[in-house]
Amino acid sequence: MKIIEQNLTKFSTIRTNSHAKYFCIIESIEDLIEATEFKLSHKLEYVVLGNGSNILFSRQEYDDILFIKLGGEFNFLKISEDFINIGAAYSLKLAGKELIKNGYSDYIFFNLIPACIGGAIAQNAGTTNDGEVKDVCLSIRIFDTFKNKIIEFENKDCLFEYRNSIIKKIPNRYIVLSAKFNTINKTNDIESLIIKTKTRIQEKVNREPFGYSFGSTFMNSSLPAWECVKSISDQLTTNKFISYSDKHYNWIINNNNSSGEDVVDLIKETQKLVKEKLDIKLINEVRII
Repeated sequence: MKIIEQNLTKFSTIRTNSHAKYFCIIESIEDLIEATEFKLSHKLEYVVLGNGSNILFSRQEYDDILFIKLGGEFNFLKISEDFINIGAAYSLKLAGKELIKNGYSDYIFFNLIPACIGGAIAQNAGTTNDGEVKDVCLSIRIFDTFKNKIIEFENKDCLFEYRNSIIKKIPNRYIVLSAKFNTINKTNDIESLIIKTKTRIQEKVNREPFGYSFGSTFMNSSLPAWECVKSISDQLTTNKFISYSDKHYNWIINNNNSSGEDVVDLIKETQKLVKEKLDIKLINEVRII
């Protein structure tokens, strides 16, 4: 394992400029233990990077965080009769495509979310109509950085909630290594399942904005988040580099190489205005680093 400096721009789908002093690719448990020892000796926090669809780098320079990217032995998918085992580094969309091809009808929503398995577990990723990770996950295998050992959590131990899990509730402790998923609701009519999945994918493409974005900015509350943002959109400070999409007011679009600081300012201003007008506290869905 090597610790290197790394430009982080490509690790977030909103593409704000950022640079890390400490970055490493983890391909084995031995690498992970070594990385944990490095962060402790240098008194660093850590961030595990996935596909970057739900993360915002708020600073241009980081010298106090070790950024970790899983690969190697954490990038796999294995299907057995009793369960589906998938590594944390594996693409959720690729997993969804493979599972649909094998007739597992509960996994349409995997095809709709640009995440990796580890990030999807932490976020309890899902869609309104097709389910969430908590509905199909049997257990997760994690590395406890406090105890420096691997443990397994059953579904009930994961404390899944709307866009939340024990991984987020106890930050900087657990790193997802893999997860087991159920094999129920399997169909032999794979052709119909593939058609249904393609339809859902196209529907999603049609309703989502185009451009660099991390997807939904805020969680839904008593009102859909996009309604809250739209209600105060004409009061927001004008910025030609970043803006909410007219197609989906919960999506921030980076129009021209905007900084993470600019995006954070827009988020905070939105939260302030929504609280003043609607008395609703908008909670971030995006993870701000």
